[in-house]
Amino acid sequence: MSEPEPPGTPAVPSPEATDASVPAEAEIAKGPPPGSPPSRRAAILRTSLVVGVLVVVFGVILPNYIDYEDMIAAFQGLSAQQILLLAFLGVVAWVVTGAIFSALIPGLSLLRGTEAWLILAGIGASIPFGPWNMGVLWVVIRGWGRPAQAASAGVALYGIFDQLSRLALGAIAPVFLIIAEGAGTDITIENAAFWTVGGLALLIFVLAVSVLILIVRSEKLARRIGELSQRVVDWLLRRIGREETPDVTGSIARFRVTLGDTVRQRGLVAFLVSMVSKLAWCVLLTGALRAVGVPEDVLPTAEIFAVFAAVFIITIIPLSPGGAGVPEVLYITFFTALAGDAYSAQISAAVMLYRVFQWFLPIPLAWLLLWLARRGKPLLPTAGELRGRELAATGTGAA
Repeated sequence: MSEPEPPGTPAVPSPEATDASVPAEAEIAKGPPPGSPPSRRAAILRTSLVVGVLVVVFGVILPNYIDYEDMIAAFQGLSAQQILLLAFLGVVAWVVTGAIFSALIPGLSLLRGTEAWLILAGIGASIPFGPWNMGVLWVVIRGWGRPAQAASAGVALYGIFDQLSRLALGAIAPVFLIIAEGAGTDITIENAAFWTVGGLALLIFVLAVSVLILIVRSEKLARRIGELSQRVVDWLLRRIGREETPDVTGSIARFRVTLGDTVRQRGLVAFLVSMVSKLAWCVLLTGALRAVGVPEDVLPTAEIFAVFAAVFIITIIPLSPGGAGVPEVLYITFFTALAGDAYSAQISAAVMLYRVFQWFLPIPLAWLLLWLARRGKPLLPTAGELRGRELAATGTGAA
């Protein structure tokens, strides 16, 4: 792996990434952008934290609840056809999730969209903390020939629509439970609890979508929302003793100017694709549970979807570096509580199969794809290349 460029190294961005009105030397003199890759020491430390979490989860916590020998036996019971089916479902989930980037970035193919998601997910999981992996992805997408502004919008908005679709899942899950119960399925989940969670998720979803629509539709309303948000953030930060506060008003104004057109033209499609991607992952998880021997009458599909939605909502807030360990514990705990300890080994095996496609495989694939995309260049983009993303985000970069 190439050594990332030191912060003080004078690097000149490519002509596509800068505007003639912005002196390149002045921009570089400001230092590396916030998305600059971490130093080698910081990268090793961050990766070590991921490994440490996995050791604690799989070496300390889970052995108290599951028998690894029984779990391995469940793996061994899979037929070749079942493994191929799960692999197919996993690849479909990759493609549909990557299609969010294709929906947001004009001209980006499904193949490129899939590669984009794998790079974003894999690098973020292996070297967590900070938004630098988004900068890395931006440079790769620019290398595929996409305009700077379109690449910036796609990378920035992917996260927004991912979070919105998570909230929408929480609002839909209780409805699935009610429908399944009405159809005669024996539902053991407490409906009141899920209606509470679903109602809260729906409230936040409606509020977030409303604010997003108001910001992109009206400059006046965007300014008012920015001013109100600024006062709230200032008050909260001062309550905890912080004197310096971020420029929330300016950030919202820049969001409207740089991303508003993309939200208006492509936002609905991107949200719908994001919802379909979540359903694709749920199908993979359900298929893994059925393949290892957890039947419908023990763990109904509606309950699987409810737990799936709950975990996605819980993990909106990062609870572990790189998303390591926590989802596994949540899925195994919730599913075992519903199905009983007799199925703990099968449930654990199914969750591991699911997480192989969602978390583990994207890591080596991300670095392989990054190497292929960066052939002839340093593996990680330089500060100068990443500076181009900052310029594009503020509207000074060339389209």
